[in-house]
Amino acid sequence: MKRALFLLLTLAPVLVIAQGRYGRKRPDIIPLDGQARRIGWYVAPGVTYTLSRFKDREEEVFRAGDTSLVATYNPDGRPGVYLEAGLAWLTRDPVIVDYLDLGIAYKNLRGVESFTGRYTRADSSMDLAGTGAFAERMITLHFNANRFIHTRPYQFVQLSLGANADYRLGSSYEYTGAPSFTGWSFPPAWWAQLHFKVGYGFKLTGQMILIPAIETPVFSVLPGDEGRFGALQWFSSDYRPLILSVRFLFLRARKGWECPPVKNNEFERHKVVNPEYKRQ
Repeated sequence: MKRALFLLLTLAPVLVIAQGRYGRKRPDIIPLDGQARRIGWYVAPGVTYTLSRFKDREEEVFRAGDTSLVATYNPDGRPGVYLEAGLAWLTRDPVIVDYLDLGIAYKNLRGVESFTGRYTRADSSMDLAGTGAFAERMITLHFNANRFIHTRPYQFVQLSLGANADYRLGSSYEYTGAPSFTGWSFPPAWWAQLHFKVGYGFKLTGQMILIPAIETPVFSVLPGDEGRFGALQWFSSDYRPLILSVRFLFLRARKGWECPPVKNNEFERHKVVNPEYKRQ
């Protein structure tokens, strides 16, 4: 699973080349001729996953004279619940951004860390082992700027850049076994991050768009990032929060979807005003 998620994030920029296939003759995902209201809304159920490092490593935790501890930490992610809802603002001329969104979400982040080590002092040694588990329940406020990259009629790649501010509603930390002898660290009660999201969307009806997507933080404003590129520390290991969601984006019709406004040229006006008008 870790490799599949990493591959999806890596291939996201490559998908941009598909935009040129249809050029400006592509069908509009969001109508640009005034049929859709500027403000729509969305809901997005999903799951979270805390992605840990791909390979465990043995490390010397400390050494003081004839005393030392060599340990291996084995972090692993667990799935959690995710649900978001919010409003979408449609841009009038989507050259760079097709729509902006602002919403609120419930986010559950879970993971485990196991520990094995050998504590040596003089001529004696002792094997140690322990396991920790964490669960965070967060309320999240998020903002995104979203861009469509058309691939097929009424299908597209969505690229999003945004920010999120998370506040802890509750948490659970459990640990069994020997202590790890290292300084544990946990995220603060609230944190703020910049994130990136990539999805593949489908326009199902005139008023509903479906967008499965994956999101990950890329930089932490609070706490300081310290080279983690958005990952956060629980116990002795870093975890990268991932959000896999399915967004249902609902457009609102201004005057119905079957009556686009009259075009500016005279031929188009005659076709709408006078149904009997025929091309000569």
